[in-house]
Amino acid sequence: MKASFTASFALATSLFTMASPGDAFSSSENSNSQPPQEPNQVQQHQQELLQLPPSDPNDTAIKTLQMGQSMPLENLGPIIINTDGTTRRIENWDALTEREREVSWRRIKKRNAERKEMLEEQQKEFLENLQTEEDLKKE
Repeated sequence: MKASFTASFALATSLFTMASPGDAFSSSENSNSQPPQEPNQVQQHQQELLQLPPSDPNDTAIKTLQMGQSMPLENLGPIIINTDGTTRRIENWDALTEREREVSWRRIKKRNAERKEMLEEQQKEFLENLQTEEDLKKE
Protein backbone atom coordinates (compact mmCIF):
# COMPACT_ATOMS: atom_id res chain seq x y z
CA MET A 1 0.00 0.00 0.00
CA LYS A 2 2.82 2.40 0.87
CA ALA A 3 4.59 1.72 -2.47
CA SER A 4 1.49 2.49 -4.55
CA PHE A 5 0.92 5.74 -2.63
CA THR A 6 4.54 6.81 -3.29
CA ALA A 7 4.24 5.97 -6.98
CA SER A 8 0.94 7.88 -7.27
CA PHE A 9 2.43 10.89 -5.49
CA ALA A 10 5.47 10.88 -7.78
CA LEU A 11 3.23 10.67 -10.84
CA ALA A 12 1.03 13.51 -9.60
CA THR A 13 3.94 15.80 -8.83
CA SER A 14 5.52 15.14 -12.21
CA LEU A 15 2.23 16.02 -13.94
CA PHE A 16 1.89 19.33 -12.11
CA THR A 17 5.53 20.40 -12.29
CA MET A 18 5.98 22.43 -15.46
CA ALA A 19 8.74 24.75 -16.55
CA SER A 20 6.34 27.33 -17.99
CA PRO A 21 2.58 27.81 -18.44
CA GLY A 22 2.90 27.10 -22.17
CA ASP A 23 4.10 23.56 -21.48
CA ALA A 24 0.56 22.47 -20.67
CA PHE A 25 -0.46 22.95 -24.29
CA SER A 26 2.71 21.88 -26.04
CA SER A 27 2.50 19.17 -28.66
CA SER A 28 3.93 15.69 -28.18
CA GLU A 29 6.53 16.72 -30.72
CA ASN A 30 7.85 19.38 -28.34
CA SER A 31 7.74 17.09 -25.30
CA ASN A 32 10.54 14.96 -26.74
CA SER A 33 12.65 17.92 -27.80
CA GLN A 34 16.12 18.64 -26.51
CA PRO A 35 16.77 21.10 -23.67
CA PRO A 36 17.33 24.76 -24.62
CA GLN A 37 20.58 25.34 -26.45
CA GLU A 38 23.43 27.44 -25.09
CA PRO A 39 24.26 30.69 -26.98
CA ASN A 40 27.38 29.26 -28.66
CA GLN A 41 25.36 26.21 -29.82
CA VAL A 42 22.87 28.56 -31.47
CA GLN A 43 25.71 30.42 -33.19
CA GLN A 44 27.15 27.13 -34.48
CA HIS A 45 23.73 26.15 -35.82
CA GLN A 46 23.38 29.52 -37.60
CA GLN A 47 26.82 29.13 -39.16
CA GLU A 48 25.79 25.73 -40.54
CA LEU A 49 22.88 27.25 -42.50
CA LEU A 50 23.43 27.29 -46.24
CA GLN A 51 23.67 30.68 -47.89
CA LEU A 52 23.41 31.84 -51.47
CA PRO A 53 26.70 32.64 -53.15
CA PRO A 54 27.47 36.36 -53.50
CA SER A 55 26.32 37.98 -56.74
CA ASP A 56 28.69 39.32 -59.36
CA PRO A 57 28.85 43.13 -59.01
CA ASN A 58 29.57 43.45 -62.76
CA ASP A 59 26.44 41.51 -63.80
CA THR A 60 24.23 43.95 -65.75
CA ALA A 61 21.21 41.59 -65.66
CA ILE A 62 20.75 42.36 -61.97
CA LYS A 63 18.90 45.64 -61.61
CA THR A 64 19.49 47.82 -58.58
CA LEU A 65 17.53 50.76 -57.28
CA GLN A 66 18.85 53.74 -55.41
CA MET A 67 16.72 55.49 -52.80
CA GLY A 68 14.04 57.55 -54.55
CA GLN A 69 14.35 55.81 -57.94
CA SER A 70 11.52 53.88 -59.54
CA MET A 71 11.49 50.94 -61.92
CA PRO A 72 8.84 50.45 -64.61
CA LEU A 73 7.15 47.08 -64.38
CA GLU A 74 5.66 47.05 -67.87
CA ASN A 75 7.41 43.79 -68.68
CA LEU A 76 5.14 42.15 -66.07
CA GLY A 77 2.05 43.24 -67.96
CA PRO A 78 -0.91 45.42 -67.00
CA ILE A 79 -2.59 45.32 -63.61
CA ILE A 80 -6.20 44.26 -64.01
CA ILE A 81 -8.80 45.75 -61.67
CA ASN A 82 -11.47 43.17 -60.89
CA THR A 83 -15.11 44.15 -60.31
CA ASP A 84 -14.65 43.76 -56.53
CA GLY A 85 -11.63 46.08 -56.52
CA THR A 86 -8.95 43.42 -56.17
CA THR A 87 -6.14 43.34 -58.70
CA ARG A 88 -4.33 40.69 -60.67
CA ARG A 89 -2.00 40.27 -63.63
CA ILE A 90 -2.13 38.15 -66.77
CA GLU A 91 -0.27 34.97 -65.86
CA ASN A 92 1.01 34.17 -69.35
CA TRP A 93 2.01 37.73 -70.27
CA ASP A 94 5.50 36.65 -71.28
CA ALA A 95 4.04 34.09 -73.73
CA LEU A 96 1.87 36.62 -75.61
CA THR A 97 2.91 38.00 -78.97
CA GLU A 98 3.55 41.73 -79.38
CA ARG A 99 0.18 42.19 -81.13
CA GLU A 100 -1.66 40.33 -78.33
CA ARG A 101 0.05 42.54 -75.76
CA GLU A 102 -0.97 45.73 -77.56
CA VAL A 103 -4.60 44.60 -77.79
CA SER A 104 -4.58 43.51 -74.13
CA TRP A 105 -3.15 46.84 -72.95
CA ARG A 106 -5.82 48.75 -74.86
CA ARG A 107 -8.75 46.63 -73.64
CA ILE A 108 -7.57 46.44 -70.05
CA LYS A 109 -6.91 50.18 -69.90
CA LYS A 110 -10.48 50.91 -71.02
CA ARG A 111 -12.05 48.28 -68.74
CA ASN A 112 -9.95 49.41 -65.74
CA ALA A 113 -11.14 53.00 -66.21
CA GLU A 114 -14.78 51.84 -66.22
CA ARG A 115 -14.30 49.63 -63.16
CA LYS A 116 -12.41 52.33 -61.29
CA GLU A 117 -15.23 54.79 -61.94
CA MET A 118 -17.82 52.22 -60.79
CA LEU A 119 -15.85 51.46 -57.60
CA GLU A 120 -15.46 55.17 -56.82
CA GLU A 121 -19.24 55.65 -57.22
CA GLN A 122 -19.90 52.70 -54.91
CA GLN A 123 -17.51 54.16 -52.35
CA LYS A 124 -19.17 57.57 -52.60
CA GLU A 125 -22.65 56.02 -52.10
CA PHE A 126 -21.38 53.99 -49.16
CA LEU A 127 -19.92 57.07 -47.46
CA GLU A 128 -23.13 59.03 -48.07
CA ASN A 129 -25.22 56.22 -46.56
CA LEU A 130 -22.84 56.01 -43.61
CA GLN A 131 -23.15 59.74 -43.01
CA THR A 132 -26.95 59.50 -43.23
CA GLU A 133 -27.01 56.68 -40.67
CA GLU A 134 -24.79 58.69 -38.30
CA ASP A 135 -27.08 61.72 -38.68
CA LEU A 136 -30.15 59.58 -37.86
CA LYS A 137 -28.47 58.19 -34.73
CA LYS A 138 -27.75 61.70 -33.47
CA GLU A 139 -31.43 62.68 -33.70
